[in-house]
Amino acid sequence: MNDLIYKKHISIKKFGQNFLINKKIINKIIEKINFIKNDNVIEIGPGFGALTFPICSFIKKMTVLEIDENIVFFLLQSIYFKKIKVILTDVMKFNFIYFFSDKKNILYRFIGNLPYNISSCFFLSTIRYIQNIYDMHFMFQKEVANRLLASPGNKEYGRLSVIAQHFYYIKSIINVNKCNFFPIPKVDSVFLQFIPREIYPQSKIEKYFFALELITRNAFQHRRKFLNKNLSKLFSKNQLFSLGINPYVRAENIRVSQYFLLAKEFLKIQN
Repeated sequence: MNDLIYKKHISIKKFGQNFLINKKIINKIIEKINFIKNDNVIEIGPGFGALTFPICSFIKKMTVLEIDENIVFFLLQSIYFKKIKVILTDVMKFNFIYFFSDKKNILYRFIGNLPYNISSCFFLSTIRYIQNIYDMHFMFQKEVANRLLASPGNKEYGRLSVIAQHFYYIKSIINVNKCNFFPIPKVDSVFLQFIPREIYPQSKIEKYFFALELITRNAFQHRRKFLNKNLSKLFSKNQLFSLGINPYVRAENIRVSQYFLLAKEFLKIQN
């Protein structure tokens, strides 16, 4: 990729445009993902094709979602335009449920250098259509990546850790220094892999997500308080004990599997 393209482009701050430009890292990412010819790929925020164009050499067709009209025009002028279905859209407003409605038996591979300002929200939104996901590979700022990967007892372990790890196996692929982007952001990044843990019926996905979100929001609201205080509106001490959960520990000490037990108990009570 010609560096002049990046230098001539005026990055739009609200779009979170920090383009990955290190070719060695790009090649390593492509190698790790191991694309094959018939993969169904969706890229979020392709930018000037740093990942898009190398992927095109492996697959038949891919869909890219881009919010910047100038970048869309650039992609449509590329030599790979026949392989790229470009959708001009704000990914946070894009209706993936509708997009997948006639593709129920097709699994997609997601990839993207996610804008930092939407990364967590967008990631959580993918849970709603996890039935259509084979795997995902996304770039996150290091702080968010650490939260996604955090284990119980770690200060970074919280709501995002619990919900993410319940629905996905998560693996760190490569650490990326901030100097490998243009313009250079203020923070380093980590490229992560996500593989769905279990394919739930759509109705169960919505219910479990709602229950986990509610329970973890309350549990981690006051991190220094014991669990029985934070969850007093949802569960009694006896209920916690009956599930094998110590009410006199803090939220950060409860395993993901135990939060799932709480979610199941909560849904059972509601029914």
